[in-house]
Amino acid sequence: MARNPIHIEYHDELQPLETLLKGVNRAGDFFATGTAEIPMPRLEIEGAGVLSFPVPESQIQEVIRQATRAPYGRGEATILDESVRKVWQLPAERVHLGGKSWTASFDGILKQVVAGLGCQGMKVAAELYKLLVYDPGGFFLAHRDTEKAGGMFGTLVVVLPSTHRGGELVIRHGGREVTVDLSGAEVSEVMFAAFYADCEHEVRPIRDGHRVCLVYNLIQQTAPSSRAQPLVAPAYEPQITQAAALLEANLTGPDAPAKIAWLLEHHYSPDGLAFAGLKAADAARVQVLAQAAARAGCVAHLGIVHIEESGSAEPAYQDYRRRRWGRYIEDDEEDEQADDPDCPDFDVIEVCDARHYVAQWRNQRDEPVPFGEIPLEAGELLPAGALDDEKPDEQRFHEASGNEGASFERSYHRAALVVWRRERYAEVLLQAGVAAALPYLKEKVEACAAQPALPTARQEALALARLLVNAWRDTPSHGYPHGPQPDKRDGMLSLLAELGDATLVHDFIADVVTRDYDGSENQALVAAASLLGAKTTGALFTELARQHLRCLPAECVNLLGSLTTRTRSSVPAEWRESLRGLAEAIVAGLSQIDESAPGDDWRTWQIRKQALPSDARLVIRLLDTLARLEAPKLRDAAVRQLATRPALFDPVTVLVPALEALRAWDAASTRLWEHCAAFLLERSGRPPEAPRDWRQNVKLSCTCPDCRELQQFALDPVEQVHRFRVRQDRRQHLHHQIEHHHLDMTHVTERKGSPQTLVCTKDRRSYQRRCEQYRQDIAALTAPGNSWQNRVRRLYSIHRHRSNAPRLGRPPDVRSWTAADVSVPANDPLPEPQRVQIRVLQHKAQAHRASDQRAQVAAVLKPTTRSISSPTCSTASSSVLPGIARPSASCTSTRSPPAAPVLKFTTN
Repeated sequence: MARNPIHIEYHDELQPLETLLKGVNRAGDFFATGTAEIPMPRLEIEGAGVLSFPVPESQIQEVIRQATRAPYGRGEATILDESVRKVWQLPAERVHLGGKSWTASFDGILKQVVAGLGCQGMKVAAELYKLLVYDPGGFFLAHRDTEKAGGMFGTLVVVLPSTHRGGELVIRHGGREVTVDLSGAEVSEVMFAAFYADCEHEVRPIRDGHRVCLVYNLIQQTAPSSRAQPLVAPAYEPQITQAAALLEANLTGPDAPAKIAWLLEHHYSPDGLAFAGLKAADAARVQVLAQAAARAGCVAHLGIVHIEESGSAEPAYQDYRRRRWGRYIEDDEEDEQADDPDCPDFDVIEVCDARHYVAQWRNQRDEPVPFGEIPLEAGELLPAGALDDEKPDEQRFHEASGNEGASFERSYHRAALVVWRRERYAEVLLQAGVAAALPYLKEKVEACAAQPALPTARQEALALARLLVNAWRDTPSHGYPHGPQPDKRDGMLSLLAELGDATLVHDFIADVVTRDYDGSENQALVAAASLLGAKTTGALFTELARQHLRCLPAECVNLLGSLTTRTRSSVPAEWRESLRGLAEAIVAGLSQIDESAPGDDWRTWQIRKQALPSDARLVIRLLDTLARLEAPKLRDAAVRQLATRPALFDPVTVLVPALEALRAWDAASTRLWEHCAAFLLERSGRPPEAPRDWRQNVKLSCTCPDCRELQQFALDPVEQVHRFRVRQDRRQHLHHQIEHHHLDMTHVTERKGSPQTLVCTKDRRSYQRRCEQYRQDIAALTAPGNSWQNRVRRLYSIHRHRSNAPRLGRPPDVRSWTAADVSVPANDPLPEPQRVQIRVLQHKAQAHRASDQRAQVAAVLKPTTRSISSPTCSTASSSVLPGIARPSASCTSTRSPPAAPVLKFTTN
């Protein structure tokens, strides 16, 4: 690897920090604490018996009766003074611990303590000293432990499950102080805390209940002849002070790097990376650096450094005699090296592309932080040379092929502690894009709501929010599909609304959301509307709809609908007036949906691909929303727009289902029903005509010999199968022509011989689609309200009453109707909706009389006989031409009183 060094620039002005940290190699702290979920031990107290867990009040009183008040030491004297120490004690010889799992469980606790105190590699034992019981009001003022046994260097306290509150353990050392709460409530857990003997510590008063705990002396075990120094707490105060000064000097100033990343020695996976899980010297140095960063006004996070490189390369083939699996082997090289993926087999000529960034972040609470991929700039990595001679985690070599030369790809993944100054927090996060700074803004906004909040909290949050709004506005709207991480816009908008600054919310919507809108922001936009007010909301959202309705109609309609249903009551007059402007923009833009524009590019295609469909839900939401806004003229205009786009708003699949679900029915919805009925009746008046032969009228765009042969096959009325024995590229060309011109034929490669054969077989897919469309049209005619047959009976009754037609004893057979049967005199005072419906019945009767045409449809429908409310046929076929069936069928009428007439088609 030496001949292929990594291409990266280290920070070369922090050599003193590197020298300083080389002497920091012992991890640990002056205290350690934690919890352990373990099987409870068998604990027997002489005179009190075996304890239960959590220890009940009655047993605690028995223990206290066997105990004495604990004294404390002052110099050489031992003093009993309850104003200094108030606690009950039992000596170790009266406490008997046992149980199957206790030894293993306690060893696990001791291992955590040894690691936390930085005593790895040393022999450490724990000797039981006393059992203590703190009753309400029990405490111990600040003191230091005296050496109670040879080699004692610390104290371990194990708190057994017992109900109590208070009694915090406060530990101080070297100017630092920690407070440990040992009042756990889980009956299956024990809590523990350990500290060095030279630490000052105190136990604050128990506020309620009793604490039962075991106290151990921590002993360093050494050989009798050993002169080992007694263990003391790792103390790096001088190093921390010097490191803080170096960080402040090198991270302050206009030319200073925005951050530095200290690479760790050990390898850590992204899931295993944590401050608590660092090993040996890594733990010690990170501890020193993190404390120094805090003193220097910096923040520190763990992350994974990613270094990715690619470029041109050449095989390392000099003096190589043979090749195996894409690699060359030297004469004196072991054969197994040829299969070693880490063995270098190429030389880097040039690194053409490199990407350096930090990801998989953890804060000092070992919580994941969604900062994203923050770029690592030149001169921000240290210690210098840390990656020299390192093997890549991933590496690939691509041999030369065609006009392309040999190339390589490789990547390195290393854990690091990343430090930057607090005042540059936003600047660093913005390197990964504005969305990466949202967690930081969230912290600032939450700080404003904290009780009590700092006086400057709101000003800091507003300044950061303004910085992010401006940065987001200046971020180009490109990518997939809009700029960086578009799904974060709703989060940003929610934070701005929570901050309660209407100007920031307005600017973000006007400059960012309106430009990059994709519908994911709707909920946040609706929430922000109350802060903006009706007039501002109407103006902002109207402009948003004008820009995006063409590609995102359903999203814009949903936004309008959500705004009108924010309250269960009717829409207030001020909001109705404001939202009508937004509604007008949406209705006016219905004619532009899916239309092309000069500036359209691949991004527009991606937006449309991910947009909600223009289906029945869009129509329902729009018309019901306009009714809620009390805008009948806009509702009527929307119906006219919907009726002019049958290709987009298909009457069968979109409009008829929408009419069934409309909440409000008025003149506009009646006109929409009339449009659907007229459209469907016109299209379903005659069933599709069955093909007479296998001819397909098509003009291929290509005139090559293969396409001319394909053209001749398509136009042939008799030939159904044709075979093209051509090479692969010509078969692929034929594939493309068949798909491009939507020919009704399959194309399968017969993998025999050379060249192989493309077998093309004509089918009836276009005719089947037309027949299926016809079946859907007939079904849709009966769909509104799911009561077509009731409508038939009711309207026929109206017609008979109006025209004095003879009374029929049973519902009419619509198959036998003529135009006269349902005609309406010109001077008949029927309302126009009823006239429209009767005209529909006239067309319906005419359609049902075309039974011979309907029988042709059956040739491509499922061959089954069933009773249906809309016409379906079953057929038998006879040969006309090879592969063509002539359908024959007869239709009979069955009646199922008192329901409406039902048609049944039966094959001959």
